[in-house]
This record gives sequence, C-alpha cells and structure tokens, in this order.
Amino acid sequence: MKAVASLQPSYGFSAEQMDTETNIAAWREAISTFFDVDELAAGEAAPFRASVLSYALGSILLGSARASGQRFRRSPETIAKSGVDHIVLQLYVSGGYEGIAGDRAIRVEAGDLCVLDLAQTLETRASAFENVTMVVPRPMFDARLLQVEDLHGLVLPRDGAMAPLLARHFGALLDCAPRMSFDECQAVVDGTISLISACLRGELERRDADRSVTADASLLRIRQYIESRLASPELSADAVALHFGLSRASLYRLFAPIGGIADYIRSRRLHRAFFDLAATGSRSVRISEVARRWQLGTDAHFTRLFKAAYGITPSAAREAAMLGLPQLPAHAGAEPASPLSRWMRGIAAPRSGE
Repeated sequence: MKAVASLQPSYGFSAEQMDTETNIAAWREAISTFFDVDELAAGEAAPFRASVLSYALGSILLGSARASGQRFRRSPETIAKSGVDHIVLQLYVSGGYEGIAGDRAIRVEAGDLCVLDLAQTLETRASAFENVTMVVPRPMFDARLLQVEDLHGLVLPRDGAMAPLLARHFGALLDCAPRMSFDECQAVVDGTISLISACLRGELERRDADRSVTADASLLRIRQYIESRLASPELSADAVALHFGLSRASLYRLFAPIGGIADYIRSRRLHRAFFDLAATGSRSVRISEVARRWQLGTDAHFTRLFKAAYGITPSAAREAAMLGLPQLPAHAGAEPASPLSRWMRGIAAPRSGE
C-alpha cells in the first residue's frame, strides 16, 4: 500500500453469490491459515453457508464473518503448515463455541471477546455464528504485555466492561475501514493496540493474581532484552542479571511465577526455531542449522526438546510446512494461496534484533 489516501485492500465473498460446494471451497481457502475445519453444518437443517469481508489496515487485519456451525482445529501440523505467528481477537456478535485452547477449556457466547494465539493448539465446536476478527502480529503485543503466551483462550465476558468497549471500537473500525488512508491506519492501529493491551492486561492480572504475576516494568524490559538476544550464545541468566544490575536471586524471583528464567529462554528459543522451520524461505536450511542458530544443542537434544514442547519432531514440522506450500515450478516463488495468508505473512512485524 502507498502512503497516500486510498481505499484499503479488501477480500471477501458472499454466500448468496455461490452454490454450496463453491461456498465451502471459498471458506476453507479463506481460513486455511487459521484453522482446519470439518463437520460443516453438521446437524443443521440448512446447507453450509459462509460469508467473509476483510480489510488490511496497515499492520493488522480486520474482518467480519458469518458461517454455519462447524468444528475448528489447530494442531502442531496446522501451525507449521500455516507458518504464521499472530494473535487473533474475535468478538462474537451471535453464536459461539466451546472446546479446548491449548490445555484450557474455553466457552464463548454472543457478546464475548476471545483471544487466540496462533502458535498454540485449539479444538472447538461452534454453532452458527457471526463474528468480528482482528489479527495482530505478536511483536505488537510483546512490546506492551508481559505474558503474551498466556493470552490463548482468554475470554472477556459480555457482562463486563471491556468486551462491550472493544465491541464498539471494532464496529467503528469496520465502518471506517474502506475510507481510511494508509497514514490514518498507522495512527489508528497504534492507538487500537494500546487500548486492547490495556483491556487484556487487567484481565490477565486478575486471572493470575494467585501466581503474583504483575505487569512489572522491569520484567517487561528484561523479556524484551532476552527476545532481542535469543540467538546469542552469550545469553544466560548471569548475563541478564549483570546487564540489569540484579542479583541472581532477584532475577530468579522475578521469573519464578512464569516457570523460571532458564525455562523461559529455552521456550522462546524453541518458539523461534518452530517458525524458522515453518518459514517458506527456510526449506534449504538444515534442521541442525536451526538448532545451532537458536542455541538449542545437538540434533538429538533439539529433537527431544522440540517434541516435548510441540508434540511433533522438527522434521515433522518441516514436512507439515512443505504441505502448506502450493506446488509451483522450481523457479517460481512460493506464495501462499490464500489472500489472507499472504497478508498475514506480509504484516508480520520484524522482531527486535532481527
């Protein structure tokens, strides 16, 4: 997009303009980056119907969808195949779903706003629904929230203050999206992510009060420092403590509620390794090179850590990622088939240190 006044790129389709088979194919393609789906309209009297309208607003995606009931799944293989690492917020205007997000039971009803982490697994069963969805690159929340990985499965209830507030904001964004210029998008997106972060931060702190996890400014700075140095062989608890002028005991105490600093560094390195393996540009990179890049030891050690974290081996993740690529001639570029997938790969903000 050019930095001049212009309509935002949009993508969508309407159920009324398609027969059932074509509508199903369009729906599967549109959401393939997000979920695998099956049991479409199971138990419903009418055939499956779905409509989508999405906008690319600078660094985020915003869209609305209506669809019949179905089952949604996001397995480790789906995560690798999609190759995207974003946070998704969904406001349910009607309908809802229930199931498992990661290892957390989740139930969403009309009026609720839920948060999903596309780096984590999911299996839910939805009734016929209408929702508004916002897709945000993870680094935009990394800079504002202490526990981004704990957002998965978080639900802001309709009878609280935050969900209705964000519902009105999302509705205004959808109304204005076709008229916003690129420069207007940049300003609006920054304010939007700050607003969402403030709403989510309070909910995370209330939910984790028993673990004494707070949005400690020093801990946020430490995590950002770690994130920017994950590829460095010099990164260690001692190096972090020295950089911030902390004793080892103080550093360990800060990270104790979230599993300890060593486990935290290892989990973040594994996260980077996973998406390296899923990246289309890494097909020629050996798995051992990925392990070395993120300081994850020998091939055997890396495989054990990776499988313990994701339930599949590094080679299985690579194979799943390859299945997500279109079959193109060797000289052609590997572009994702879905417009939404192309947008999501394009808006992935660079991480600090890269």
